[in-house]
Amino acid sequence: MSCALTETFNSLKPQPCVKEPELCQPTSKLQHATLYTAIALATIGVGGTRYTMATMGANQFENPKNQATYFNWFFFTLYAATVVSITAIVYVEDNVSWRLGFGLCAIANLIGLVIYLCGARFYRFDKPQGSPFVGLARVVVASARKRNLQHSSG
Repeated sequence: MSCALTETFNSLKPQPCVKEPELCQPTSKLQHATLYTAIALATIGVGGTRYTMATMGANQFENPKNQATYFNWFFFTLYAATVVSITAIVYVEDNVSWRLGFGLCAIANLIGLVIYLCGARFYRFDKPQGSPFVGLARVVVASARKRNLQHSSG
């Protein structure tokens, strides 16, 4: 979404260099902030959803065989869709316009969100059991206790 905004509003993208690269106008603080915000949000979004979707989807099945089948199809469709979408978006951005390419990405994300929200009532939600921070604290404490142990060379 941030990339689409950058392409849409001229104040958010740097001015093109006219004749000589030495005469290019420097980018503004707003342009830098927009760029770094877009990169940070994309990183958080990908890191927070790609593998959480896999576990949330597999959690919908009781049978381990069905979970394995789900994982196979999930990763197959994830990477097949990645290849197709990257190819299509690069083609659109190279031959039509960057604005349309970013707009298509934003529309695809919006469609995915709508599908997710429409299907959310059918999901199986497990009730949380305890705090996730307890397990994390146990690992930190165990690591601190074992920090001076000698490693075996086996």
